Amino acid sequence: MGQPLVADFTEHICVPQEVYQSLRFLPAALAEGQGDRPFVAVVRSRDELCRWLGEPLRGLQWIQVEGLLGDPDAWAPAAPGASQVPLDVVFSDPASEFSDLYRLVDVCAVRDVRVSMPVAPGFLKAVKLAASLRLPVRFLPGQPTPEVLAELTEALEFYLHGPMVEMPVEFFHSLLATVCGADRGSLWMILEQDPAAFLHYDAEGHPELPRSGGSRSAEISPAAFVENHLKSLVEQGAECATCPWLQACKGYFKWPDPAYSCGGVKQLLSIIEAAANEIERDLVSSEEQLHLTGRDKP
Repeated sequence: MGQPLVADFTEHICVPQEVYQSLRFLPAALAEGQGDRPFVAVVRSRDELCRWLGEPLRGLQWIQVEGLLGDPDAWAPAAPGASQVPLDVVFSDPASEFSDLYRLVDVCAVRDVRVSMPVAPGFLKAVKLAASLRLPVRFLPGQPTPEVLAELTEALEFYLHGPMVEMPVEFFHSLLATVCGADRGSLWMILEQDPAAFLHYDAEGHPELPRSGGSRSAEISPAAFVENHLKSLVEQGAECATCPWLQACKGYFKWPDPAYSCGGVKQLLSIIEAAANEIERDLVSSEEQLHLTGRDKP
């Protein structure tokens, strides 16, 4: 994308392409033995957060913080910490927890922070407050209901036109760039849910498939999961076969229920496409004006 709408935050919270294949998301207790190997520590208690902020291993890329946004005492060590490890703070219920984002203000002054949120009714309040605090956002859309899709459309309009939006809101940000010619990968990669690149482990050290409720299947290879899932959908005659968003989505919205209807999702994506096309037209027009202005100079 020639002129991104917002600043690109991915270099801070995401790992470089060359370490994708080895990046593991590990419960805090299992992360202790990783050493220099790239990994993400998933913390769910105040003590775990304090430990990983205080003495991070060299391979630690960022800390995924779950279930602690409502704990006011959990964030005191994060502000003055000696390390500058980035944080990805995951909402449990953005509609009820959105005001707790103020607890991250001091933390943001010393380290990079992103907020990730399930797309559930009322999440738009959290998006707007995150934008006002200049926090990058990652949606976890799953298979959104019609009610949530309507709110996602509102969130997209806010992202495109809200004057306070300065940081990326994913997946909107990367899909806009994709339509404009950038290679940001599929939604699985954009939202860090492709197990070939971002592999999550349960408390017993077993790999998990994304959005599977913690279930495991010995028959499914995490490395080939997305491609096999898409291949199965196409072979079974799912709407993916004729969808213009096939390569960008790769069946993201058809998991875990392959019968999910993507009609509402396609309407949302068409708005993104129209916005990207408008941006490109504006860029071309601006370049032509600059060319003409330069040519008319003596």
